[in-house]
Amino acid sequence: MMTQPQTIKENSVMTQNPRINRSRPMQNIRQQQGWTFWSLTFVLGVVVFFSYCIFQLIPIYSANGNVVNAMELSVQELDLRRVSRREIIRKIDNQLYLDGSHKLLNYKDDIIIKRDKNTLTVQADYERLVPLFFNLGIKVDFTPMVECELGGQCVTKQNIFKN
Repeated sequence: MMTQPQTIKENSVMTQNPRINRSRPMQNIRQQQGWTFWSLTFVLGVVVFFSYCIFQLIPIYSANGNVVNAMELSVQELDLRRVSRREIIRKIDNQLYLDGSHKLLNYKDDIIIKRDKNTLTVQADYERLVPLFFNLGIKVDFTPMVECELGGQCVTKQNIFKN
């Protein structure tokens, strides 16, 4: 005795549901819209990580602004032809002390003062390390420079890329 193959009954769930269209599966983009739990978790994790990094870097860039300000103020109202390195560093240290950033620089190694015939250049070359997690951190290099003509006009430069 031979049995006939079973066929889908006409009144089954698949044929009665109007939302299931077997001829064109998943061609409608609206059937695929929405966030899954894992995609939402991944995107939120990335946003939280970069936000944390930015909030860790804000004080460092603020302190760099204090260094630039101290360098600019140290050469104002001075006779740039006769000023000594010691006097410039003392003025930088006094201003950084008022700003609360006096432990930021090693004045002997980080401050470079050059004098040419027509210009006086004060440059700070230092780096900061921001710890993030465990043994991971971000290293930030700063090289602000104040270049003054001996007549008294000063220009501040921020070197983004080191040579």
